[in-house]
Amino acid sequence: MPLRILPILLGLAATSVALAAPGYHLWYDENGQAVYSQFAPGEGRDSTLVKPPPPPAEAPEVARQRLNDRLQHFEDVREDKTLAGDKATQAAVVEDSRQRRCADARKNLELLNGPPRQLFKTEDGVRRMTDEERRKQRADMEKIVAESCR
Repeated sequence: MPLRILPILLGLAATSVALAAPGYHLWYDENGQAVYSQFAPGEGRDSTLVKPPPPPAEAPEVARQRLNDRLQHFEDVREDKTLAGDKATQAAVVEDSRQRRCADARKNLELLNGPPRQLFKTEDGVRRMTDEERRKQRADMEKIVAESCR
């Protein structure tokens, strides 16, 4: 039984492949009229297989514009990613700078809160800071610590 089914299945497969072939058949009937059909005419008639025309070609300007649009889109995406990376880098630099400023201000504040008669080198030599200069610098450093140290 299975051997009898095999030729039938092969015949159906061949028919479906023939039906799926692209194009259509052209032949002339008894009256000379052109006949177009998906199926070949009966036996005894000659037919020509006519392939469908290719899709219309895109104008070069349209194709170029479409490619330029795609290129612009990809460049925009790349630029957005770069800007996002730059913003993250800038944020990291700002945070690092803030932390360094905080550490420096705390160190200076510690020195200002130390012994009152410290000597400082200047262009003119060595001198002591007056009490008023100390108070002003201490206030400045406390302000910087309050702003920078979170």
